[in-house]
Amino acid sequence: MNTLSHSYNLALVSFSYLLAVLASYTALNVSARIHGSLSKGRLIWLCTGAVSMGLGIWAMHFVAMLALHLPIQVHYDVGIVFLSILFAIIASGIALWVISTHSLTGKRLLVGALFMGAGIASMHYTGMAAMQMDAVITYDWFWFSLSILVAIAVSVVALHLTYRLRNADSAKGFRLKLLAGLLMGAAVVGMHYTGMFATTFVSSHHTVVKEAYMAADARMIAYAVGVVTLLILGVTLVSIYMDKLFAGKTRRIMESDQRYKSLFEHNYDAVIFYSVDGKESVLNPAAIRLTEEKWLPLEAFIRMCDIEDGECVASFFDLAVRGESRNYEIALTTQQRQIHLNMTNVPVFVDHKVAGVFLIARDVTVQKQAEAKVNYLAFHDALTGLPNRRFVEEKLDTMIEEARQLEYIFYVMFLDLDRFKLVNDSLGHDYGDLLLKEAAMRLSNCIGQRGVVSRLGGDEFMVIMADVSEETVVQVADSLNRTIEQSFLINGHELYITTSIGISRYPMDGEDRHGLMKTADTAMYSAKERGKNSYHMYAPDLQQITSDKMFIQNELNRALALGELTLYYQPQVSATDGAIVGMEALIRWNHPERGLVSPDQFIAVAEETGLIVPIGEWVLQTACQQNKVWQDLGLPPIRVAVNLSARQFLKKDFTQMVADILEQTGLAPHFLELEITESTMIDVHRASNTLAELKRLGVYIAIDDFGTGYSSLSYLKEFPLNRLKIDRSFVRDMKKSASNRAIVSTIISMAHHLELKVIAEGVETDDELAFLQEHLCEEVQGYLFSKPLPLEEITSYLQEQTLKIS
Repeated sequence: MNTLSHSYNLALVSFSYLLAVLASYTALNVSARIHGSLSKGRLIWLCTGAVSMGLGIWAMHFVAMLALHLPIQVHYDVGIVFLSILFAIIASGIALWVISTHSLTGKRLLVGALFMGAGIASMHYTGMAAMQMDAVITYDWFWFSLSILVAIAVSVVALHLTYRLRNADSAKGFRLKLLAGLLMGAAVVGMHYTGMFATTFVSSHHTVVKEAYMAADARMIAYAVGVVTLLILGVTLVSIYMDKLFAGKTRRIMESDQRYKSLFEHNYDAVIFYSVDGKESVLNPAAIRLTEEKWLPLEAFIRMCDIEDGECVASFFDLAVRGESRNYEIALTTQQRQIHLNMTNVPVFVDHKVAGVFLIARDVTVQKQAEAKVNYLAFHDALTGLPNRRFVEEKLDTMIEEARQLEYIFYVMFLDLDRFKLVNDSLGHDYGDLLLKEAAMRLSNCIGQRGVVSRLGGDEFMVIMADVSEETVVQVADSLNRTIEQSFLINGHELYITTSIGISRYPMDGEDRHGLMKTADTAMYSAKERGKNSYHMYAPDLQQITSDKMFIQNELNRALALGELTLYYQPQVSATDGAIVGMEALIRWNHPERGLVSPDQFIAVAEETGLIVPIGEWVLQTACQQNKVWQDLGLPPIRVAVNLSARQFLKKDFTQMVADILEQTGLAPHFLELEITESTMIDVHRASNTLAELKRLGVYIAIDDFGTGYSSLSYLKEFPLNRLKIDRSFVRDMKKSASNRAIVSTIISMAHHLELKVIAEGVETDDELAFLQEHLCEEVQGYLFSKPLPLEEITSYLQEQTLKIS
């Protein structure tokens, strides 16, 4: 037995290494295609990669085998060669399948490497078995085992690198793949030549084939196999490249399609695609929910809008067909509701031509409602719901411009609720708010469609009326007065208020908003000066009245502090014998420049400013103290009558204040009479409680100016009264006026039936006194006996009357 010597063709060895590198590089690229393909494409690339990679590895092995020079002739068994090729393909398929998964665990890598290594080793040694020659092959089992371990190690490296670099597509990735291919190629070649190192060829003959002939034959076969393999690998790489390009375009198209589909189907906004003629439509889910329609041609969409919005949709659709986008808003009426939409028309271009139109609709109904609410709140009073100052100022500006152009007259009314502040002060703002709401409702109902009612703030309201005559305006003002003077029932409290109204006209009383509002305000204060619960048309001379009022208001603040206020007293006498039974305390203002100012000129201002409370307390203190002084002087004890304002009477601690003053002055309660007017009964319930407390205190109570107020007789029965005081307006001219005589006699008779005494004021003639005596009026007061006198004179008057009686 002879051991055959052998050698290698370095050119073919190098060529085999090149094939191993190219096969490895191809495997890296195929793995990327497998990873990036879908299920069917992945299977195709797995099979393609397994064949090309297996052929590449096998070709490397076969070329390396042909690089071996033996001194004998060698043939190859074709069947066994094909079997070795099959092993190479299977090994390559296992490798590509292992790295095609999303994650490569250590266990998976090891198992895959074992199978792949076994396949490569099987391919190698099966290929060796295909050699037919006059020699036998023996193996060194150490190197044989080592070659298999090298095959497994090569598989580990190959699998790991292939997995890591499968997604590397950049220039850096190309360099890494090339470097990995060189490394993997060297490993594969190393495994082959390790196996060859374990091989020994033994022959029993001495036949030697000519080396030149064998080398030439082997080279031709090797190069043929190599070239074919290179072509196969080249085609594979080109296919990979083309597939990558195609897949990239396909992926971009698919991604674009998916983005479009996602944008269309999952869009929060409604999207409708229309053909250029508007007959074909595709609605996304949001559009179906919004329109409650699954199929909606443009014509049907337009019919869901009103005429104006429908024309807008059609017009902007035509613009979109011509390539112009538009954004606009419409109202759409579905089967269930009306919605507001913000619309955007977008032309769809295909090959630079408009192929359709997208209508993108956003539901802005909630936003519109919020805007409407904000706009409403901006121009309406939150408490009453009436238009506010801002609204009415803009309304006035608009009306002034129209009136200037069309030359018509319109009217502005300023309304103020008389004694409204008393409600807030006595009952609190909750009651005041409820009263304002009820008053606003009455004003609105009274005006109706004839004008605009607004609340300027507080208890001030304004009415604008156009296309009416001045006579109608006066009638409306009178109606407003009568509407407000009716009692208000607020949480069980029966409240009485009135309203004062000032009226101005455009353009006579003001040519702009400020002028009209100012003159109407001036006229309103004039109505207050005239006794409230009335209306007044503006006149130029009212400006002086307003100026006087401002002067009085400023001066009154210091009058109380400087002691400019004083009390006058007017006797109240018995109608039967003329004896003095009481004194009414009447306030006067001794102004340093204007002289004596009557109460008519400053009491209303004091009530508005709140000064009436400290002034009233001073009057009560002074009157009680003076009555006590008269008694201490030995004069006959009489009662002193003090007028109360509504604001003063409705103070929570009023009864305690009266008790304190009586205690401080030492005056017995029955020598004090408090005169309240019907207008003081702004809150009947509250007044009833206060009067009951005063009655328990022992103070006398009289109703002053009876018959001039709200004409509600129920309180005469309910209230603890002592006396009714007939107003001078009824006493005056009784001789000439039958109605006055009837009123006076009725009041006296009614009072007697209610067990109340009667005193009549303003008695100036003997005839008036005679009529009162005839109808059994107990007491009288007036110029027939004495005018109001200052302290010194009334004291002298009392002393004289006392001497006469004695």
